Amino acid sequence: MSQLPHQQGATDTAHEDKCRRCGVSCHVAVPIGRRVIAVPGLHCRFLAEDAPGQFSCTVYADRFTQAPWCHHADVASPLGYLAHDCPYGTPGRGKERVSDDEFRVLWPHIWRILRSWGVPNFVHHERFLDAMRERTGREWELVPMLTPDDQPFATDTQQMRLRAVSTSPDA
Repeated sequence: MSQLPHQQGATDTAHEDKCRRCGVSCHVAVPIGRRVIAVPGLHCRFLAEDAPGQFSCTVYADRFTQAPWCHHADVASPLGYLAHDCPYGTPGRGKERVSDDEFRVLWPHIWRILRSWGVPNFVHHERFLDAMRERTGREWELVPMLTPDDQPFATDTQQMRLRAVSTSPDA
């Protein structure tokens, strides 16, 4: 099976060895001013954390079949889909992972965007909902968005939105 354009690029060992295994490219990010902030917990369902700050793809050898939204680094770089300091990327262009303190400051803006845009269905639902529970102190569920118009994640087939889960006995 031939690869789609967003799946084509170098595959040699020297190319593969550049990867720092930071996982940032596999996280959804939102624009905040002139920056693009990676959202912790909001990442591809196939991303595994092997050790603190070290990630891997659980379907790497077959990622373009099992994760058709995945982009090869050579294609992802000019689109800004990699970490801003990625060895594969364009210096200064791309997603940023910020400190926990800075993320707390940015959270109200990120929250507003997530509520408006929704999240792509390819994310790891359980991990994202765990992160949301931790950040907000509430239970959430992901439900399909009502309309597919203007979905910001064009390679995903379904956008999901967050809905608070009622914990009252009357619900």
